[in-house]
Amino acid sequence: MTLASVIFDARAAGAKLPRSLVLFEQAARHWQGGYELLLVDDTGDRRLPDLAQRYQAILISCGSATLGSRFNAAVAASRGNVLLFPGLGDRRAANWLSHRLIDLELANGWDAAVLPVQRHSWLRWWWLLQRPSPLDTFWVAREWFERIGGFDPQLGSDALPDLLERLRACQARVSIETV
Repeated sequence: MTLASVIFDARAAGAKLPRSLVLFEQAARHWQGGYELLLVDDTGDRRLPDLAQRYQAILISCGSATLGSRFNAAVAASRGNVLLFPGLGDRRAANWLSHRLIDLELANGWDAAVLPVQRHSWLRWWWLLQRPSPLDTFWVAREWFERIGGFDPQLGSDALPDLLERLRACQARVSIETV
């Protein structure tokens, strides 16, 4: 059975974190597989332990200043064979997650997938030529994550797009999803 490690970053989410956790919780109700929810924090916000407890999330305190390094710390503490980095506050992403991950099996041909944030329809084709946004929803097989050495610990908001570029360069099978 697939175990998904769902990782939120408190600093990147900011004020959208509670709404994002609510949307994730709604999506997770439909999953048949297991998941663990991780919340990585470098802010020291005293409200986060209560928020983590409310959503049964593992709170990981991290002193790292960059997103890449915080995500690496969260992945190191996780157990899942699929790593999921949800987009923030996007109801489309929650719906996609609830359907896409119901029967997630890595053997179905994909090593990673991206659900881009909604863009104007005339710009969708152009997106395929551009770098992904850190607001997109990403999942990646742990095996591939470890194979490419994880996130670049020196990168901030470019950590997820950089990871995707390195996956593609190593011939990982990456699906760009549309809803």
